[in-house]
Amino acid sequence: MKVILSAVLALSISCSAFVQSPVFTHATGLQKDIFSVNAYTDGDSGINGVVDLSLKSNVSKQNLPPSELPNGGRISMVGSGPGDPDLLTMAAHKILADPDALVVSDRLVSKEILDLIQGEIKIARKAPGCADSAQEEIYRWCKEGIDAGKHVIRLKIGDPFVFGRGGEEVLKFRGYGVEPKVIPGVSSAFSAPLLGSIPVTHRGVSNQVVMCTGYGRDGTSPDLIQYHKEQTIVFLMAVGRLRQLCERLIAMAGYPSKTPVGIIQNAGCPNQRTVVGNMETIADLAEKYQVAAPSVIVVGEVVNVLLEEDTATGEQVVGLIQNMTAVDA
Repeated sequence: MKVILSAVLALSISCSAFVQSPVFTHATGLQKDIFSVNAYTDGDSGINGVVDLSLKSNVSKQNLPPSELPNGGRISMVGSGPGDPDLLTMAAHKILADPDALVVSDRLVSKEILDLIQGEIKIARKAPGCADSAQEEIYRWCKEGIDAGKHVIRLKIGDPFVFGRGGEEVLKFRGYGVEPKVIPGVSSAFSAPLLGSIPVTHRGVSNQVVMCTGYGRDGTSPDLIQYHKEQTIVFLMAVGRLRQLCERLIAMAGYPSKTPVGIIQNAGCPNQRTVVGNMETIADLAEKYQVAAPSVIVVGEVVNVLLEEDTATGEQVVGLIQNMTAVDA
C-alpha cells in the first residue's frame, strides 16, 4: 500500500481572496449568499468562480449512528503525532486531560504523551506476530468502555488514517452503534524526517514523495514503487524487515545500491536517533546501533541534502549522526 504525492498537480488554485456578497436569483426571487473566489491577484488570467452556500452535500448522514450512546458512551480517535507532546494538537491536549476518560492506546505512543493522560489507560501490546489478537483486545476494551457509559479515547501514534487502521476502526465502532469523533495527528511520515534534518522534498533533488508501509495485509510485503532519481520514499512500520526491503528495492525496483537511506527512531522524543547509510550498508548499521520501532525510513537523495560532509574525506557522514540521548558536557 502506498500514497504518492507529486509536485506536479493537474490543477492548482490559490484562493487569495474570499468576498461574500448577496446575489438576487431571478428564478426564485430569493437573495442568496455566495463567496466569490479569485484565484490570482497578479493580473494573470485565472479561475474565478462562486460558491453557493445554499447547496448541500449529497452525502447523507441519516444512516450513520449517533456520536453518543443513550448511556453517554462515546469514542474519540486521537492522533498522537510522532511522539513529542509539543506536536500534539490543542484538541488532543485538551481531550487527554479528561480525568473521566478511558484511554486505549497503541504500545508505540511515547511515554511523554502517556504521562499527560489524566484518566484510566490501557495499552495494547501489538507486537509483531500478534497484531490481530491485540487489535481484537483493543476492540473489546472500547466496547466495554462505551457499554459502561464512558468516554473512550482511542489514542494512536502519528495520524490515525495514515497506515493506522483508522478507517477500519471507524467501521468497527459504527458496528457498535456509535460514530467516533476524529482528532487528526501530525503524521510521522513528514514530521519524523524533518526532525531528523531530512527534507522529503528539495528543489532539484526530489519532486515526488511516496509513502509506503512495510507490512501489507496478513504480513505480506507491499508492491514496490520503481526507482526514479527525483523521488523520495518514506516507509512506515518497516524497520523489522529493513534488510529484505533494501534487497528487494535493488533487485526488483531498480534502485542503485548507493541510494542514500536514513532512519529516524523515536522522532521528537528525548531518545531520538538518526542513522544514515545507503542501500548496501543501512541494514548492518541498523543492527549495529540496535534501531527499533517506532522508526521512519527515508530512501532517496534528499537524505544527504542537509548533512555535513566529513572534513577529512569530503564524503557524506554515515552511521549514527544524531543522538539526542547523548548528554552535553
